[in-house]
Amino acid sequence: MKRALLIITSFLCSCDSGVEWKDRPYEVIWIDTGDNRTLNHEISENASIGRVEAEVIAVGSNEKYVVAKQKPIGGGSISYFYIDRAKDDKYLNWDEITQGPFSEARFLQLKTELGLPEFSKEF
Repeated sequence: MKRALLIITSFLCSCDSGVEWKDRPYEVIWIDTGDNRTLNHEISENASIGRVEAEVIAVGSNEKYVVAKQKPIGGGSISYFYIDRAKDDKYLNWDEITQGPFSEARFLQLKTELGLPEFSKEF
């Protein structure tokens, strides 16, 4: 049992990761490779819950909303998402809070209607 725990711990410690953008409680992080960027809601100093899956290629925020642009890993069309900060909670799953995916045309309409922010960081 101790050996199995040691192997699992060694494997987990060998992963590389980083934070590329942060506007608390939101952050764009990557694990293992820079192409594995996700938008997350930070729930503690060392833990977060996903909001937009990889690969997040742009992000922005204001006092009301967080927006993300995603290119799915393995191909596919670019999608757009937004999160209403006032409705988010660390106990909610991504599909309970994240709005999208939207096409670019629909996202631009929503941007005007809701006052969504510009993308401030591109990856």
